[in-house]
Amino acid sequence: MTAWPSSHSHRDVRLSPDELADAASGLPVKIDRLSPGRLLSRIRQIQSHGKWALDLAEFNCAFRASGGFDGSSVAIVAIERACDSTICGIPLEDDMIVTIPAGTSVTATVQPGLNYTGAVVPTSIWAEIQAFDAGAVVEQAADRPDAARLTTSDAKIFRSQMEAMADCFGAAASGSVPAEHTPVALMEYLGGIADALADAGGNNASVERSSSRYLRQAWAAEDFIRAHIREDMPIIRLCKEIGVSRRQLEYAFRTTFAVSPLEFIRALRLNEARRLLATRGATGLSVTRIAMEVGITHLGRFAANYRLLFGECPKETLQRAGRSWPGRNVRRRSRTAP
Repeated sequence: MTAWPSSHSHRDVRLSPDELADAASGLPVKIDRLSPGRLLSRIRQIQSHGKWALDLAEFNCAFRASGGFDGSSVAIVAIERACDSTICGIPLEDDMIVTIPAGTSVTATVQPGLNYTGAVVPTSIWAEIQAFDAGAVVEQAADRPDAARLTTSDAKIFRSQMEAMADCFGAAASGSVPAEHTPVALMEYLGGIADALADAGGNNASVERSSSRYLRQAWAAEDFIRAHIREDMPIIRLCKEIGVSRRQLEYAFRTTFAVSPLEFIRALRLNEARRLLATRGATGLSVTRIAMEVGITHLGRFAANYRLLFGECPKETLQRAGRSWPGRNVRRRSRTAP
């Protein structure tokens, strides 16, 4: 469901970490697992051809996600349980509203237990709602992600409204909900959100500044790691590149990704190896060759760490890719003359 459907659609499913690339409407993402996470995540999505959507998500695994958000829509995400997750550089908190404008390059660190409800609507609709319900367009929300804390009572009301809408729209998935226009119930819900954001006022600045230095350090290190994934990556090299001490780097990674720098590097390499095993592996490359391409040199540890993170051996991923590759394992039978 990464593309907007041709008609009203609804799904209520449980997904493994490998199936979360389209868990957010309008935002196909690249997923890197950070921990094993054997439990399935629950995703409810109601989407319309008119490019409005409702998402209700509860994640039960730790992962790093990155992708580009739809260029004509805005997402308004209500966090129920944050569980030390972050999105677009914002450390999430319980009862927080995050607005993600059109065209945003989204990065998120998701920890097990993150629970949110989200609405995706055309940018013009959100601007209109802000103008009429809140009295003014919030300029900051127009060009970059922003966040504000809600009161506990407001947050409970909005969650109840969203769940009720999801039940209603899901039951009407046969097409009785107007496809081309944002429903009145959704407009009223967003109007209440706009009012609450306007009332939150000065809370936004304190939310945005929180932990920003450590986040920037961790992101800079992540960018460097990804760009040099095939190279040897001792922690001292990373510290010199980012300009921080080993202790500072450790703290930045723990607070941003909930893992150590070494664990993060290992996870990124394992995820990249998995992508190669699932694609290029079908062309005949060996497990050893693919592991070396992503900077893995300890092949014995590679197999054990891979199995721990993904629940299967590298060879199993490779064999599955080979079976699904067009034309593979097709044996031609020759005819013999009578």
